[in-house]
Amino acid sequence: MKNDKKHKYIIAQRIRLLASEKTKRRIKRRNKSKKQIIPPVQVPRVPRKMRRTQSTGNSFSVKRKGMPTIQKKIELAQKHMPENLKYMIETEDSPFNLKSIRKEKYNTNGTIIIPENFSVLDNPDESYPALRQLIAALLTESNNRVVLDYGKCKNIELSTQVLLDIILMDFVKLQTKCKSIYRQIPNLFPLIGHINLIDKKLQKLLYSVGSPANLGVQQINFPDTVKYKLRVHNNRKYNDINKQMAQKELDTTEMADYVMECLGKMNKKLEYKKLDDLCIVIGEILINAEEHSTTQHRFSIGYFKEENESGNHYGLFRLVILNFGKTIYEKFKSEDCPNQEIVTRMNSLSESYTKKSWFKKGEFEEESLWTLYALQEGITSISQESYKRGNGSIRFIESFFNIKGSSEADDISRMSITSGRTRIVFNGKYGISTTTKSNGEKFKVMTFNDSGNIEDKPDSECVRYLRNYFPGTMISAKILLNDDDIKQI
Repeated sequence: MKNDKKHKYIIAQRIRLLASEKTKRRIKRRNKSKKQIIPPVQVPRVPRKMRRTQSTGNSFSVKRKGMPTIQKKIELAQKHMPENLKYMIETEDSPFNLKSIRKEKYNTNGTIIIPENFSVLDNPDESYPALRQLIAALLTESNNRVVLDYGKCKNIELSTQVLLDIILMDFVKLQTKCKSIYRQIPNLFPLIGHINLIDKKLQKLLYSVGSPANLGVQQINFPDTVKYKLRVHNNRKYNDINKQMAQKELDTTEMADYVMECLGKMNKKLEYKKLDDLCIVIGEILINAEEHSTTQHRFSIGYFKEENESGNHYGLFRLVILNFGKTIYEKFKSEDCPNQEIVTRMNSLSESYTKKSWFKKGEFEEESLWTLYALQEGITSISQESYKRGNGSIRFIESFFNIKGSSEADDISRMSITSGRTRIVFNGKYGISTTTKSNGEKFKVMTFNDSGNIEDKPDSECVRYLRNYFPGTMISAKILLNDDDIKQI
């Protein structure tokens, strides 16, 4: 009996617990059904300058959904990148290739140290890394500001400055475009500046034709220099060859007038024959730059400076013309090269060099041979039927030597052609010679050897194979205009 009562008590207790839980659920459902819908609170919009915060390291720390990480920043950059910088960072062998730069995992903290001799021609091992670090700081790091530190720099070679300026100019275009499209992220890309620019010669170069002048930041007038900022020619604006040639003539005249204006400040003028040679040098280089441009852009810049050293009064004219695209070798090596007759000759020449074991990897390769051969009279990658040219390269080389004169009178003037992994240097050691074909026709050659025969190996001092690949063709000239070129007005 006692156990029965205990059993009944346990059952009653369970019934009460179940009833209690059931009651709780019923009350909860009732309260839920009676719950009032509260309208959302209108929160004032955060001021734009306070919408984004930045953390240390290589990523953005953000509060708003949709703000970009570094990876998203790179994607936006690649999507909206201007054509020339895009070609530079996407070409596989380019020293500016973005994938390669990202693997280096640079940590610049927004400061780029410009080397003592900033020259991809004479000091590539320090100059190319500086440009790579600049691209990393602009595109793959989370810097608010990127500064170029010139504290250690003592010399800037003009073509290297042009490369830097093209990177900065296209970056500013990218920055402007992204700001207009993505207004909620105004600080996506860093500001650009420079520090420790103390050297007077560097100041003259940069504030005349360098980054501050080309980006429209600051220009300064110097009594011994005349401004000729970087010119960018877009070939897509012209539909036919006649308009392209007309523009080339205008550009040539403009640059020649610039040199004459500079000499006028010295109360001197260029001799007529030397002026004609100068125009040929400028004009033919412009044409060559257009022929080999994949991006259809051609960049040209000139810098003239009056010098007074040891009682000698002269002018030093620097000229750089470059493009980005297929190299000279790649143009001829391509299956769709329109001038297959020339390609056949080049292949035959390569076979001859191979039999003599003259090709050595990393020292002298087929690319250097073909680039040299492309300079000879009558050689062009353009179809002869569509474009009756082929002596342009040898013509401007000859005109350059006419201006240079003898080594005794001028041991300063230099010119170089850089394309891909080849650089050809014109320093006066070798000149142009005339040879005769089997049919008796005479033509001019520049072989960089004592025999004057293209089938003999060239001097490695003048025809160089480069470790760093240049994604296009660049012609750089330094021309001394002294007493045998100019006369007193």
